[in-house]
Amino acid sequence: MIEKIKKFNLDLTDKNVLTEAASGNYVVTPIIAALAGAKVIAVTKASKYGTIDEIKEQTYSLAKEFNIEKMIKIVEDKEEIDFKEFDIVTNTGFVRPINKKIIDKLSSNCVIPLMWEPWEFRKEDLDLDACSKKGIKVYGTNESDSRLQTMKYIGFCVLDFLLKNKMTPFSTKLLILGNKLFAQAIIDVVDKLNYEFTYINEKIDVSTYQAIIFAENEINTELLGVDGYILKRDITPNHYLVHICGNVDFNNLDCKVNTKFGYMSFTTDYIDNQAVIDLHTAGLKVAEGMLKANKLNLSKDKYKVFMESNYPALSFEDKKFW
Repeated sequence: MIEKIKKFNLDLTDKNVLTEAASGNYVVTPIIAALAGAKVIAVTKASKYGTIDEIKEQTYSLAKEFNIEKMIKIVEDKEEIDFKEFDIVTNTGFVRPINKKIIDKLSSNCVIPLMWEPWEFRKEDLDLDACSKKGIKVYGTNESDSRLQTMKYIGFCVLDFLLKNKMTPFSTKLLILGNKLFAQAIIDVVDKLNYEFTYINEKIDVSTYQAIIFAENEINTELLGVDGYILKRDITPNHYLVHICGNVDFNNLDCKVNTKFGYMSFTTDYIDNQAVIDLHTAGLKVAEGMLKANKLNLSKDKYKVFMESNYPALSFEDKKFW
C-alpha cells in the first residue's frame, strides 16, 4: 500500500475522510487514506462476508501494523456521524446509499470520488442531482491510467474461469463479444496461450464455439437475448458463458454460466487483491484532485480538463456534473 501511495503521490494530510470498513480485499480503503495522512471515519455493518467484530478486528489489526490505528475510527451507526466535517466521502459499500438526506448534511466543499469508472454508476447508490445542486463534485476513476493494471486483470479473470472449467487451448474455441478496450485485455492473455478465438461486435453463428465471453461497457445493446447479437435459441448445453459486463439475458438458458453478482459479474479483485489497492488509491487521488480544483474557481469545462489532465479522473458524459 505504501508503494501505491508513493506511485500516485497521494497526500491527504489533515483531510477528514468518510469511507467504509469492510472485510476481505476491501479492508484496505481506510488504511490507504490514513497512510496518506487523513483522519478517517469508517462505517461498517455485518454482511455475508463478515461480522462487525471480524471487520473491526481485521481493520484495526492491519492499521496497527502501520501504527495508524489512532487515525481510524469505525462506527456502526450513520446517525453518530457529523457529516459536515468531511472533506471526502467515498462512494463505497457501507457508506451507500449517499442520498439527499446525507448530501444535505455535507459541506459544499466536500468531494465524492466514485472509486470506479462513471459507466458503472448506479443511481440508487448516489444522488447525483442532489450533489450538483449542492455544488459537490463527483468524478470517477480512469481505469486506463498507466499506473493502474485494471484492464490486464480482466484477461486473467477470464483465463481463470476457462481453466477452472477445464477449457484449455487444446479443446476450446473462444468467441469474444464486446468493446475494443475490454476485449483487447482478454485477447492479450488468451492469444499468448494459443487459444483460438474470434473477436466480434456483430451478429454471428455461435455453433462452432465452446466458450462465449461478454465484455461490453460502452453500449447497452442486447448481446444475448431473444433479439440480441446472439440468439438465446442458439445457445446449447455445450456452451460456457463468461460474463464480465454487458447486456445479457441469462434467463432460462440451458448452459454453464460463470456466477453473476452486481453490475459487473466479476471485478478485478476476484483474481488479485492488489487490484483493489490500486483502484482505491487512484480513487482517493481523484478526491485529492477535486479538493485542489475546488480552490481554483474553474468553469465546468476547465474543471474537467484540470482533473483529467492531472489526475486519474474521468467525468460523467453529462456536462451538468462537470
